[in-house]
Amino acid sequence: MAPNAPSPMEIESMNDAAIEQVRQQVSDIIDPRYDTKWNMIRWLQSVDYNIPKTVHLLKKHLKWRKDRRLDEPESQSLLQFSDARRKHAPIDIIGPQRVEGGDRLVVVDRAGRIDVAGLMKAMEEETGVQCYMHYIFDLEGLHFDPTLLGVVNGPFRVSWQLVGQHYREFIDKFIVINSPSYINVLWSALSPFIPEQSKQRIVFAGSNWKEELLEIVDKECLPERYGGTISDDKCLQAVGPIPKSMYWKLPATKHRMLVYKVDKPDTELLMYSHNENDITITLYYSKDRNSSENDLELAVAPIPKCGLPAMDLFDYNCEFPGFYFVKLANESSWLLPSAYRMIVIEKESGKELEPMNLNEKWIKKGQKSKKK
Repeated sequence: MAPNAPSPMEIESMNDAAIEQVRQQVSDIIDPRYDTKWNMIRWLQSVDYNIPKTVHLLKKHLKWRKDRRLDEPESQSLLQFSDARRKHAPIDIIGPQRVEGGDRLVVVDRAGRIDVAGLMKAMEEETGVQCYMHYIFDLEGLHFDPTLLGVVNGPFRVSWQLVGQHYREFIDKFIVINSPSYINVLWSALSPFIPEQSKQRIVFAGSNWKEELLEIVDKECLPERYGGTISDDKCLQAVGPIPKSMYWKLPATKHRMLVYKVDKPDTELLMYSHNENDITITLYYSKDRNSSENDLELAVAPIPKCGLPAMDLFDYNCEFPGFYFVKLANESSWLLPSAYRMIVIEKESGKELEPMNLNEKWIKKGQKSKKK
């Protein structure tokens, strides 16, 4: 049972009335597919069955889901997956942690991306009990880099805050394996942002981490590389680094423009991006392809983006047909260039849009800068 879960008898005595009160107060905004007994219980558990607080927090979450269309089919949701994301930032769902009647889902993450939406609904319908997740976070191959502190305090911290805010009582144990010797430095930077209740669920497995995993999960429910009997190629995807041939080099202190043409009004673009170092992006619009920067209309104000270990997603609805200019600025560096890659996909068609100025000299895809 998860640390904050009441006993079965307590659940039966308090759940029905509490769930009904909460359900009545969120009925105008909740999607029927999300309106399950176990989802309601999670939100009640997270605030010790305080009903007004549950309603307040749940309404904020449901509005967040509606704004991002998370309850829509994949083709309409803002969580649409791309081939690049599957290849370079996969997450592996292994299955229940027990051969029969398992109420813990085993998930392996080797790319630093937390994704827990809707994973356990089928298990709860089948078992009739509340289910949780054993989240195995594999840090194999992680090398020390001073920029990791920025990543931990930036995007990784934000990811954990989102999980705590929107996916309550999903994770039972967060098990870190293959952690490097300097993990204490990263943990010291991250831990102040994690609630005490969540810290109790985080386990840093030692050198005998395979034995520790087998105390939690049946051998028949783990891949071979983690001490189990499931063939790795049946349940683990290969994590490939983004090849350098897909990067653009952005010189220090400089900025450059990428130009995309949009033919129809209300075209939604999905922009998948990855940058090694800090950069700033700004989005402009113009009806004229040859407009100067001073004549462009600001569409999205400058967004600072810190270096990320995985791909990021930004979506934008282009209200008008015309030309959209993505300004990339490497202003934080005074010496070194920054590598950057953006994949822009037209959501309705799924077609990748190439920049119109792809042949400009500054765009050197896969080329090394010349030595002076």
